[in-house]
Amino acid sequence: MSTNIIVDAVNVTKQYGDFKALEDLSLQVERGGVWALLGPNGAGKTTFLKCLLGLKQFDGQIKIDGYDIQKDPKKAKYQIGYVPQHPTLYNDMTVQESLRYFGDMRDVKRSRLRELLEFVGLELWARQPVGALSGGMQQRLMLAVALLSDPPVLLLDEPTANLDVNRQVEFRNLISLLVKEGKTVVLTTHLLGDVDHIAEKIMLLNKGKLVVKSSVADLFKQLDLTSQMFVEIPDNSKEQDAISALEKAGANDIQVKGNWYEMRIDPSKKVSILNNLREKSCEITDFKIEEPNLEDAFKKITSGEEN
Repeated sequence: MSTNIIVDAVNVTKQYGDFKALEDLSLQVERGGVWALLGPNGAGKTTFLKCLLGLKQFDGQIKIDGYDIQKDPKKAKYQIGYVPQHPTLYNDMTVQESLRYFGDMRDVKRSRLRELLEFVGLELWARQPVGALSGGMQQRLMLAVALLSDPPVLLLDEPTANLDVNRQVEFRNLISLLVKEGKTVVLTTHLLGDVDHIAEKIMLLNKGKLVVKSSVADLFKQLDLTSQMFVEIPDNSKEQDAISALEKAGANDIQVKGNWYEMRIDPSKKVSILNNLREKSCEITDFKIEEPNLEDAFKKITSGEEN
């Protein structure tokens, strides 16, 4: 196995009666960065996470940083920090007591506990009971617990689903810092904005199989998802000149709606489109661009438009 591969799943199958939640699933996660594990309900995401964590028996093989989760579960699990969607903490314990409780299970030094409290921004709440913390603070405490043994891999299950917008941003910032330190993060989420903001690569499951593994940018190219551009030109007498300039610059599906010109473009063509219009003396009073997003890609793939 290449040392660059930190999660290596080979021919993983998990069956419940006649139903295959995972069917001959093989995927590899390269070391470093944020990977988003996506898929519709029933795609197999949760089942795969449970297999990865050693919570489910399965056919096939999963190795985490070289350790087989079924043959050498103790060492394999030591390579993973897990943050569940709903915090699993004791409300009557203080923040500090919680970290000590979980830290003592793993022989973690007290200096590591202080370091993690500072990292997640909870040092001022160390003596507060967990039950008095906000949802965002509890999620940060769970992240600190997951990091106790300094694992190379973090698994985050819907990490920001129950947080408000500001707390989502704070949590994503912490993840970005961990990636800079060399961690590999695998997250599941139904909030595709999380993926747009933080993930470099995605793995899409559908019906228990891997259907896409790609960077976000490459996926958009593969699916031919282009940007939408809108340009306002108030002088109606310039319509033919404007259309000619837009076509020359590579715009597609041009539609004129009043003073607005709508079109599909390659994002790299934006400057040449504006320059061509100016060369034709078309006065531009406004323009905007709508970039493709993962929701568009997700719908296109799962609807069967792409194999």
